[in-house]
Amino acid sequence: MTAITFLVIGGLLSGCSGGEERADSPKRGQCETLLGDENVEAAVKTTGGSDVEVGGTPQADVLAERLVREAKQWQESDLQHTSYTGCRVDAFEGDEISGTVDASVKWSALSLGMMDSPKNSRTWRQANESVYVETEAGPGRSRLIAKCAVPGTIDSQPSDLPLQFDVSGTSLGTELRWELLSVFARSVVDEMGCTKPPVIPSTMPTSA
Repeated sequence: MTAITFLVIGGLLSGCSGGEERADSPKRGQCETLLGDENVEAAVKTTGGSDVEVGGTPQADVLAERLVREAKQWQESDLQHTSYTGCRVDAFEGDEISGTVDASVKWSALSLGMMDSPKNSRTWRQANESVYVETEAGPGRSRLIAKCAVPGTIDSQPSDLPLQFDVSGTSLGTELRWELLSVFARSVVDEMGCTKPPVIPSTMPTSA
C-alpha cells in the first residue's frame, strides 16, 4: 500500500508541473525549424513571457501534403478552405498568457486577378509575378499570397487558388512578422512540389 501511495503522489506532482511540460515541448524545436530559430526566440522575447507552450502542426511536409490533397479536390465553386496552423506559440508569465504568436496557411479565397482591384492595390504589395504581400492585414497581422501550380489540379487552380500565409502577434513589429512569415512560406513552398515554385523574397517589399 505504501509503494502504491508513493506512486500516486508522484504522478500527481509530475502532472502539476505544467511549466516544465511547456518548456520541454518537442514542438518548439519543430517550430524553430519551420519559422527560423532566431525568429522564434525573438518573437517569444517580445511577449515578455518566461515560459512557452507550442501547438499546431510544425512540420512543413505534413502541411504541404494536406494542402496538395485539398487542391486536387478543389473546384471553382468551392469557396471555403481549411486553415492549417503551422505554429501557435503561447507565452506565459506565471499562469497568465502574456502573448501569442500564430502562423497559419490555407488556400486563399482571393485570386491573383483580384490583386489589381482599386481596393486591394492600396494594401497589397507585389513582390514579384507570383507573390503579393499585405504587411498590415489587420492588427498585428501580416499576410502573403503565392501562386503555386499543383500537378493534377484543374487548369484555373494556379491563378484562382493561390496559397495564403498569415502570421499574427500583437507584440511583434512589422519586420519581425515579415521574417517569420517569409521563412514560414519558404519552408512550406519547398515541400509543395509546385510546377513553378514561387520565389519568396527575403526582403520585405516596400513599394505598393
